[in-house]
Amino acid sequence: MKVTYRTGGRTVQIEPALLVVACDPRALEGIMDYTEEERTIFGALQNFTFFTTCVKVHPAKKQNRVVILDAQICGLMAGVVHGYRNETAKQWGLDAANQQETNLVTIGQIVRAGATVSEAALLGQLELFLKSPPSWWPFQAGKYEIVSVNEQQPHGISHRAANPLNSPYFNHFRGADLAEGRPWQWLDIQGANKTIYVHASTCFESVLHCWSYIQVLNETPKAKAALPPDKGAPIVIVGAGVSGLLFANYLKTLGYTNVTLLEKSDRYGGKTHSLQVSDERRTTICELGTCYMSPAYDDMINALSDFTVGNERFKMAVDGTDRGMVVRTDHGPEVMIYSDYAMKLACQLLNVPFDEAGKAVVNAALVVAKERYVRLRYKIFGSLNGIMPLKMPEGDPCGIFSKTFAQFLDDNEMGVFKGYFEYAYQVQGYGTLDEIPAYYGLVWITPNMASQWGKTARTTAWRKGWEDVWDQMVIKLNLNLLLNTEVLAIARTSRGRSVA
Repeated sequence: MKVTYRTGGRTVQIEPALLVVACDPRALEGIMDYTEEERTIFGALQNFTFFTTCVKVHPAKKQNRVVILDAQICGLMAGVVHGYRNETAKQWGLDAANQQETNLVTIGQIVRAGATVSEAALLGQLELFLKSPPSWWPFQAGKYEIVSVNEQQPHGISHRAANPLNSPYFNHFRGADLAEGRPWQWLDIQGANKTIYVHASTCFESVLHCWSYIQVLNETPKAKAALPPDKGAPIVIVGAGVSGLLFANYLKTLGYTNVTLLEKSDRYGGKTHSLQVSDERRTTICELGTCYMSPAYDDMINALSDFTVGNERFKMAVDGTDRGMVVRTDHGPEVMIYSDYAMKLACQLLNVPFDEAGKAVVNAALVVAKERYVRLRYKIFGSLNGIMPLKMPEGDPCGIFSKTFAQFLDDNEMGVFKGYFEYAYQVQGYGTLDEIPAYYGLVWITPNMASQWGKTARTTAWRKGWEDVWDQMVIKLNLNLLLNTEVLAIARTSRGRSVA
């Protein structure tokens, strides 16, 4: 195998014993000698576009929500502003946010797969929203500032932090391609040609799923067999995003000492962008990418504890009232407590009044639906965790490939969950219940999450941000990380002499 890349004005050619692709594999088309099977798998991938912007705004009234989601606008996936997270309230509490003259908020816009919306058009949509916002927007119209700060990563050069962040997001397969077994075909070729793929597109978008997929690879014979027996053998990782850093850490724990990460951009961390913004005499972390954690992250956080020293994990949503959903009324759009919104939808589904008696009926139905969800999910996946099943579920059980998540819930008498899942799934930018294949909904909504309807989400964030985790990892592992490095060619079918 030969890998040729350009860095620091010189061209280098090396012969790694193992190649790890931690970037979107489609980015290496024409650079890497893909097999027809690989091309078939990668060619089936599609992604959304997620556009996030950190803005300094001025409160116009007392706030009572940390996060507000307009599920209807989000469902259009047309690049229109669909909600925000108040970073000031997230980190310091709503009381503190209400006492400040300015707040920092992260605004979200999403574009569906296959659609093309330019960054200029997305900025135009953002400007239109901020100058003439809907009635649920609790800040002054037209009075805002798009935040501009520098980013300084260890061993790097200070540069302007990305804001807005225009990011390809949630690479996934259509239902028909899931039915063809694309994720498991990909798993089956892991290790072939001394190549391992770890980008988020192999599994799901979140940090948790990237970490979990490495555990899957650790149980995959072909992938394990591809690891060099010589711990000093050269290994190249293409891409220093989250999955590349996590796999570098994995290799280090196995004792490998000659690992090089090649990163095309001037920074590492991929979609993690933890802006450190000074606002009213303190620094607030504004996450444009990676943000939330739930109890499902606990095992991963424990495993990465060496890199979280001094970085407090704090509760960002103390109860369901901190999260709001936009609803349309005869008087215009209003914000409803997320748990009330979900309860009202469930009452309508069961044709019961939205009162205490009706809520009692819904709560009883939710208990039954939770038991059914856990039972079905275990039957289909063979486990209760959030890791993709090692083997493809046979056939199309309960329509997980051919049905949308919403259809799956309805057809299995779990429609009472839709309002709760609508928030838990869509607020992450993973698509809508009415469009995404049920398989992906089942991957994300674990039984633990399904049992938390209307209760505290136990959602947490890092006081110093996710980027601090990767900073500590790069420093403490002393990673050999080459930024501003362009991969020119990857040939896996012949070997050549290393030159520099």
